[in-house]
Amino acid sequence: MSDTHQRRRPPDGSQRSSSSSRSSRTSSSSNSSNSSRPQRSSQNKKKRKKRKGSSKVWKVLMAIVIIIGFAVVGAGLGTVFGILKGTDILNTADVTPESYTSLIFDAKGEEFDKLHGDENREYVKLSQIPEYLQKAVISIEDERFYEHNGIDMRGIMRAMVENIRTFSLSQGASTLTQQLIKNEVLTNEKTFVRKIKEQYLAVSLENSLEKQLGSKKAAKDYILELYLNTIGLSHGLNGVEAAAQYYFGKNASELTLAESASIAGITKNPSQYAPDTKPEKNKERQMTVLKKMLELNYITQSEYDQAAAEDIYANLVCSDAEDETATANHNYFVEAMIDQIAKDLVAKKNYNKAQAYDLIYSGGLQIHSTMDTTMQSALESAFMNDSLFPASDGTLDVTYLISVMDTTNPDKKSNQSHYEKKSSVTSQEEVDAFVASVKEELLDETHVLVLDKVTVSKSLQAAMVIMDQHNGQIKALVGGRGQKPGDSVFNRATQALRQQGSAMKPLASYAPAIDMGLLMPGSVIIDEPVTYGSWSPKNWNGKFLGPRTVRQGIRDSMNILAIKTFMMVGADASFKYMQDFGLSTLVEEDKAATTALGGLTKGISVLEGTAAYATIANGGVYNEPQYYTVVYDHDGNVLLDNSNAKTHRVIKETTAYMLTDMMQDVITGGTGGQAALSGMIVAGKTGTTNDTKDLTFYGYSPYYTAGIWMGYDTAKVISNPGNAHLKIWRTVMNQVHQGLSNKAFEKPSGLVTQTYCAASGGIPTELCGQDYYGYTTHSDLAASDFKGPTEVCKMHKVFTVCTESGKLVSDKCPSSCHLDVVLAVDEDGNMVGKPSSIPEGRMDINIRETCTMDHTPSSIFPPIDGNFPSGGDDSTGGNGSGTNPPGDGGIDDLIPDDEIWDDGNFGIN
Repeated sequence: MSDTHQRRRPPDGSQRSSSSSRSSRTSSSSNSSNSSRPQRSSQNKKKRKKRKGSSKVWKVLMAIVIIIGFAVVGAGLGTVFGILKGTDILNTADVTPESYTSLIFDAKGEEFDKLHGDENREYVKLSQIPEYLQKAVISIEDERFYEHNGIDMRGIMRAMVENIRTFSLSQGASTLTQQLIKNEVLTNEKTFVRKIKEQYLAVSLENSLEKQLGSKKAAKDYILELYLNTIGLSHGLNGVEAAAQYYFGKNASELTLAESASIAGITKNPSQYAPDTKPEKNKERQMTVLKKMLELNYITQSEYDQAAAEDIYANLVCSDAEDETATANHNYFVEAMIDQIAKDLVAKKNYNKAQAYDLIYSGGLQIHSTMDTTMQSALESAFMNDSLFPASDGTLDVTYLISVMDTTNPDKKSNQSHYEKKSSVTSQEEVDAFVASVKEELLDETHVLVLDKVTVSKSLQAAMVIMDQHNGQIKALVGGRGQKPGDSVFNRATQALRQQGSAMKPLASYAPAIDMGLLMPGSVIIDEPVTYGSWSPKNWNGKFLGPRTVRQGIRDSMNILAIKTFMMVGADASFKYMQDFGLSTLVEEDKAATTALGGLTKGISVLEGTAAYATIANGGVYNEPQYYTVVYDHDGNVLLDNSNAKTHRVIKETTAYMLTDMMQDVITGGTGGQAALSGMIVAGKTGTTNDTKDLTFYGYSPYYTAGIWMGYDTAKVISNPGNAHLKIWRTVMNQVHQGLSNKAFEKPSGLVTQTYCAASGGIPTELCGQDYYGYTTHSDLAASDFKGPTEVCKMHKVFTVCTESGKLVSDKCPSSCHLDVVLAVDEDGNMVGKPSSIPEGRMDINIRETCTMDHTPSSIFPPIDGNFPSGGDDSTGGNGSGTNPPGDGGIDDLIPDDEIWDDGNFGIN
């Protein structure tokens, strides 16, 4: 009997034995008629057919499941391959575990400085990190680190079980290699895509390093070294060296076992386990680390007991305040150059930050800088000379930067706030009290300290940059006054963002207006009271002088003319020009007329301001500032080539020349007279903010461009500045130009001379040349494609006035008192161009009134003859008709003397 027959059940579903089945079949056979057999046979056939059909269905369904399974797996693999395809790996091609001294050469190719690995506060070699600290981190973070190939399968299985149990991704099983990848290449987001990338890169990195360094041990050592130099350890500290310096005031190599375990314990959650802000939690974590080290036989019971008993919290330093008595290994230029090279290595060579600094200090590089040692020496000498600076007010400027985390907010992108608090005090005790008051204000149980830094400045500060405008090379740079207080200190030339005052006028207003063909140097703008919304700006001297040219506006630093020009240009167009000039710190709020006077939201650096003016000096072409030309690796191969620096045209060559021509007047007869060089043409623009809190000057010769800033780190009034910044600039630049021949700025083609009516700015008529007060005509440079004024002057008219009263004649005025004069009058009948102080030989004319004098001859005095001195021609001292030289309005232009700068009434009110 077949198996199929054995498994059959009766129609009612009851179980039956073989004997009963046989009995039943026998009974059926004897009692059934012959006609019933064909019926049963037909039913059996239908059942078999049904079973056969069901089998086919199941086979089809199984095939579909298999196909879908392969499709899902294929899609999954495709997704994984797609993820991996766009995944970059850390650069390992130039890994140099050995330490070589890097050499720095000046612009002439002469060596002037060296970089050594032991100076690098950003990175320390594994040999400089105590074994206690290495083992502490391995114990608590990745105990099988030296066994796995980048991913820990045992750890992954443990994490999978835990994640399935909790329905989350809370357990990641990340190895040190994976954490390094996550910190330096990927994000902290817990996603499947990120995890796949992380694991792939971890294995790839270890394999690559093992091949390159010759063994798995060497590869693991280097990965551990990288990890220990990049791990976040609260307060914005990256790496164990920075943490050792901050928390314990010592090098990492000097850490004890207890201190090492404390630092290793921070890694789990830096904001919650920092030894200074969370000592109790840090102690708990430290003990966990020590127990794990004991369990893994990395330390003895005696060492464990001694470390557990050590009170490290009583000796916390928790400060990285700059020490002004420290000795600097390198000047401001070199440190700024190092930072730029590090950025370029990250951007161009795919290094992470730690690798970049390690390579710079320890990779045996040959760095060819743009620095001119003679210029740098001249600059440093001037900034060491206290006699060039105004006397200090004896206060201390405190800048306290503090970052605070809201522990109740789980969103890492929004749970931190950053503050900059400033104050002026008179002692170190007051510095400490100020810092304590800020902490008391901002910190509590739910708002914890993430990062803070205190900077104390004891004197009036300054910064200066010298550039070669032809190629963007920085020739000299100083970021602070006096002796440089150690390495990696605040560089005011590159890091300080300060207000620029009137130095912004050419960049925000005049350069765009001239380049767009709206104005030319001789174009006339009325200097008059204006109001924009609730803002009513005024000039630094509080006066309004009527018609003035663009040239005069730049020379005399006139606020109203700059604002009106900005409004002609438009905020958006001005903003675009300023960005093209290389000003990177502008924000949308700077699209405002106050920007024309230097009222910026954040300010700009001296370096960027100097590069912007170097653009004008270079005929309108911007060159990105360069600290170096080429960097070679230890084997002499080109690592970084800076010969093709970024460059672009900002303004036309003709625009640049006209700006330069006008800014020469700033030096020869305007606000920048103290910056004049001996035997060398100079153009430039001064800048002073409200209440003399910031002083700036950007000037250039046909050879070099230099910018200087002076002020306090905490903005406050500079007492008796006396144009000191201009004198320092002149002192340095006179030395820079020694031996260079004087030459004019190269004049491009495409320039013509344009003549204007001095009062209206329109096309002059014959009357314009006869203006009684000297507002005749003037000629100045213009672009050849400038259409010039389109309307003929309608202001100048002839008026007959009484020579005795200066008013319009009446029928009582004898003809001998009549004088025809030409005056400029606007639509409202107001005289335009009448000076506030009437020049000698001229009458004070009033055309709004008619003469009412009694001209009856006196019996005592003889009648007046026709020789009464009335002016109006050259014989009487008048200007007469004719053309004045550019910028000459025919009257005293009221150039401010040095004393005027102390009245605290210039800039934006």
